[in-house]
Amino acid sequence: MRKFKFLIAIACLLSSASFAFNLKNEVKVKKLPTYIIENTSYLSLKSFLKVMNMEDSWGKIDDRIFIIFSNSEIKFRVGDKKLIFADTEKTLVAPIKEIEGEILIPLDDFSVIFSGVEPSSNPGRSERKESSVSDSIYNKDRELAVLIDPGHGGSDAGAIGNYGLKEKDVNLDVALRMADYLKKTLKKYPHIRLYMTRNTDTFITLEDRVQMSRDIKAEVFFSIHTNSSRDRRYDVSGFETYYPRSKASESNLPAPSNIEGLEEDLNPGTPLFGILEELNQTDVLDESRILADFVQERMAERLLTPDRGTKRRNFYVLKFTPVTSVLTEIGFICNPNIELNLRDTEVREAIAETLGNALIDYLHFKGALPKTALK
Repeated sequence: MRKFKFLIAIACLLSSASFAFNLKNEVKVKKLPTYIIENTSYLSLKSFLKVMNMEDSWGKIDDRIFIIFSNSEIKFRVGDKKLIFADTEKTLVAPIKEIEGEILIPLDDFSVIFSGVEPSSNPGRSERKESSVSDSIYNKDRELAVLIDPGHGGSDAGAIGNYGLKEKDVNLDVALRMADYLKKTLKKYPHIRLYMTRNTDTFITLEDRVQMSRDIKAEVFFSIHTNSSRDRRYDVSGFETYYPRSKASESNLPAPSNIEGLEEDLNPGTPLFGILEELNQTDVLDESRILADFVQERMAERLLTPDRGTKRRNFYVLKFTPVTSVLTEIGFICNPNIELNLRDTEVREAIAETLGNALIDYLHFKGALPKTALK
């Protein structure tokens, strides 16, 4: 009898151990991409946060990463081999890396540090989103204005491909196709009003784009861009969508502080303030993130290029438009293969429809459309 009880105890221990959280196993089960750099296996921070249900609980200031987890704080720095978890310093074998804006963490080190640590109990984005969608109430009498913004234009060509394709032309063509697709798809819903910041190859300042969103009382600002890497790498690929870190409501719009219209306003000397700023989300910031999620999900379904995820960034048009706003980068024009694809009208049409369906997803989420309008 004692032997039987002993065997049961061992079986229970083995059973509980088999179900203990193991990062490597999660990566394998979920088939998450890993990268071999200098004989070390790396995982993207985005994938790690998703596995741990911490996608909305992190912040980045310069090269420092802050994550709030179960009332504890995880801190580390890009390029460093030190990590602080719950006030305890850990030493990594391999350093944290950042490549093309993507934070990469050493898989073996993080597997050891988070061995047996249960993921956050906070619901993930998809669960919250589905709940919100099912609870939304369709209101056909409430007008909702959407401003579609083709980036660059006129004297501002934006990025230029190796064979001469200009970003401004791609942005405009995709935006016009998106607007046309939405007009046809939503013709039974005249309370959804569509506007464009530009319909032709004209130069529109960032301030004018923001002012237009205010003048028409837009509730959604949807900016379309085409990406390029700083060093014009031929092999870089993927799509990504930005949403604002914070909002500002100045009546007199300031001039953009740099050529990219990037308006970062966090004080690097106060990391705690930065973390609180990251986590203190208003409705419009949270809804911007949700719209960005819809865009990435739809693009991932349609495109064969890598999903580079959603990212917080205070681009001028995101920060100063007082509404739900996103800026999506549909592909890297510096990649000759992507440039060739972006010349194809069928590819542009497919991207335009995909962005249109992402917006429809969001309008349904808002209760501005019934479920029958959801593609």
